[in-house]
Amino acid sequence: MHDVDPQSSKPPGRTWMESARTALGFALVYFGVDLLLNTYALTDGWTIIWPLNGVTIALMLMRPRREWPVMLLGVELGTGIGECFDDNTIGMEICQRFISLSEVLISACVLPAFTSLDEWLRKPRIFVRFLAALALGPGISGVFAALLFHYDKGQSLFLAFNDWATADALGIAAIMPLALSMGSPQMRVLFAPAALRKTVGILVFACGAASSIFLVSDYPLLFLLYPLLLWVDSMLEFAGSAIAVVVVCLVSVYLTIHNLGPFGHWPAERSMPRDLALQIYFGFHIIALFPASVLFMERRRMAEELRDTNARLTVLAALDGLTGIANRRSFDERFAQEWQRAGNLRTPLTLALIDLDNFKQYNDLYGHLAGDQSLRAVGRVLSAGAERPEDFAARFGGEEFAMLLPNTGRQGAGRVTERLRAAVLDLAIDHLGNVRGRVTVSIGYATVTPGPGDTPARLIQLADAALYQAKRNGRNRVETMTLAEGLRTADDQSTPTQKNRLLRILGGGDR
Repeated sequence: MHDVDPQSSKPPGRTWMESARTALGFALVYFGVDLLLNTYALTDGWTIIWPLNGVTIALMLMRPRREWPVMLLGVELGTGIGECFDDNTIGMEICQRFISLSEVLISACVLPAFTSLDEWLRKPRIFVRFLAALALGPGISGVFAALLFHYDKGQSLFLAFNDWATADALGIAAIMPLALSMGSPQMRVLFAPAALRKTVGILVFACGAASSIFLVSDYPLLFLLYPLLLWVDSMLEFAGSAIAVVVVCLVSVYLTIHNLGPFGHWPAERSMPRDLALQIYFGFHIIALFPASVLFMERRRMAEELRDTNARLTVLAALDGLTGIANRRSFDERFAQEWQRAGNLRTPLTLALIDLDNFKQYNDLYGHLAGDQSLRAVGRVLSAGAERPEDFAARFGGEEFAMLLPNTGRQGAGRVTERLRAAVLDLAIDHLGNVRGRVTVSIGYATVTPGPGDTPARLIQLADAALYQAKRNGRNRVETMTLAEGLRTADDQSTPTQKNRLLRILGGGDR
C-alpha cells in the first residue's frame, strides 16, 4: 500500500483557491509597499536603491521552490499595478516585470536555501555566492532594462543600466540580509525585554551618527561609517548590523536627494554621476561588512563552543571516572568551602565516611570487574541519598566514600547515614565473604561546629575514628564520635594495639 501525500488528497478546487489567496495576498502587500516607496519614502531615490527585490529574494529562499510561481505571480502583479501609477504604460510595465522576474530568479537560484541564519551564513562559499547573486541577477536584468529604456525612452545605455542594475544590487545587498534575519533567534534576542534598551540605544546612536556624517558636506567624515557599522556588529551581531545598514542607507538616500551632505552637493561637472558615487560608496561598505560580520559570528560561536567544552571538561575533572560521583579533589574543595561557611554562620557540619565491608575478599571471590560494579552501585545510592542541594557525596579513595551534610546536627546525620546503610544492604549484592552474605557498608560520622582552633583535619579524624569503631563493632553499622568520646573509647580499649590505633587517628597520625 502506497503512502498518500496529504497535499495530493486536497480537492483541486481548494488547491487553486489557496494558490489564488496566496497570490492575491502578495499582490496587495507589494502594491501597497511599492506605492508607499515611490510616493513617500524614496521618491527619486529609487535610482539609488530599490529594496523590494531584496525582500522578494529573501522570501524565495525561505520557501520551497514549488511555491515560487504563485508567490512571484502575486509579487509582480502587485508591483506592476503600483508602478502603473507612476505614468508607465501597460506594455512597458509588462516588459519591466519580466525583467524584474528574471533578476530575482537568477539571484535566488545562485544562493542556498534558507533554514536558519547561523546555518545559512556558514554555508560553503556563502560570500562568493552572495557576490554572484549581486552581480548576475541585477547585471543580466540590467542589460535588458538598459536596452528597453534606451529604445523606448531614448535613455543612455549606461545611465539606464546604472538606474536599474546598480540600484537593485544595492537594494539586494542591504535589504536581503535584514529580511533573512527577521525571524531568527538573534533578532528575537535583540528585542527581548532584557536587551531592548541596549538594542534601541545602539541603533538610535548609529542613526544619529550616520545623519551627522551625511549632513556634513566635507568628505573627511565619510570614512567613519565603516567603523560605525563594525561597532554595531560587535554589539548587536549580524542581525543588528543588518538593521543598521538599512537605516543608514535610507537616511543617506533621503539626505542626498534633498541635496544635503557630501553627495547632496555633488558637482554636476564631475564625470561620475552622484547616484553612482553613492552606490559605490555604500556597495563597498556592505560588501566589506558581510564577511567581517560572518567572521565575527564564527568567532563568537567558537568562543561559546570553547566555553562549553571547558565547562564540560571542568565537570569531568570533578567526577570520579568509575562511579560518576565527585572525586577526592572535588571533595577537598567543597569541604574547605563548607568548613568556612559553617565557621562564619556558626552552624554544624557533619562528615560521614562510608567503607565497603570486606571489599578485598569480594574482589578475590568475584573479580575486580564485579568489584567495580558494586562500587558504582554504592555510588548511586550515595548520590540519591544526597537529598538536599547542599549535601555532597564523593569517592574518598579505594572502596571508601564520603558525604558532607552542611547545617546538620548529630541526630539528623544519624538518620541520614542509617538510611544510607540500609539502602546499600537492600541492593542485595551477593557477598559470600561477608557475614551478612551481601555487600554492606560501615559508616562513621562526626559533627562539628567550627570554632577557634578547630581544623577540617580534626573533623576527618573524628569521622575516621567513628568508622574504625563501626568496623570493630561488627561492620554493617553506623557509629559517631566526638573528641571526648574518642579519648574515652581509646582508654577503654582492651588491647594496646587497638588503643594506639585510635589514639593515632585522634591525634592526626596515619590511619
